[in-house]
Amino acid sequence: MRYMKLAAMGALAFGLASHAAITPHMQTGVSAQGAQLDNSAYRPGIGLNGFVEAASPMLGAAAVGGLGVRANYTHYQIEGDELTGGDINEGGVALTAMAGPNLARFQPKVGGHVGYARFNENNYVDLGADLMAAYRLTPQFNIHALVTPSWLANQDDTDFLGTKVGLGVTWNTPGG
Repeated sequence: MRYMKLAAMGALAFGLASHAAITPHMQTGVSAQGAQLDNSAYRPGIGLNGFVEAASPMLGAAAVGGLGVRANYTHYQIEGDELTGGDINEGGVALTAMAGPNLARFQPKVGGHVGYARFNENNYVDLGADLMAAYRLTPQFNIHALVTPSWLANQDDTDFLGTKVGLGVTWNTPGG
């Protein structure tokens, strides 16, 4: 698993470096999120996520696409009193790629992510889809909703599914 983390970070660094020279603007965002695991022993979790994305026009400015990094933290409480003290925390980072139509106010995007997640003492590869919808309030400020279903796998074959839903704000650099 140690090599998987190094490979993911190398791909992230290479992707950001190769994409940075052609991007006209950057986006940064933060959101509160709710999450659900496919494990009935845990209640839905709450947490935060943040992202940075380099975005550029595509297809003659009819679409916009971007490559970015997203980090998240979620806390899940154990279900039931007999298992107290078994709460888990998830933290992770992922490389994301998203694209969508280039509209004036409403910006839907679809894409995917690959990254690293850690639940207490266990490391996981995080793979999944990303769905985002942003509404532009001003040229530099948006509100957004984000849905990220994930498949989390590790070398012990203890993989599981989870879904996060977030609501937050996005800032664009000038010209974005």
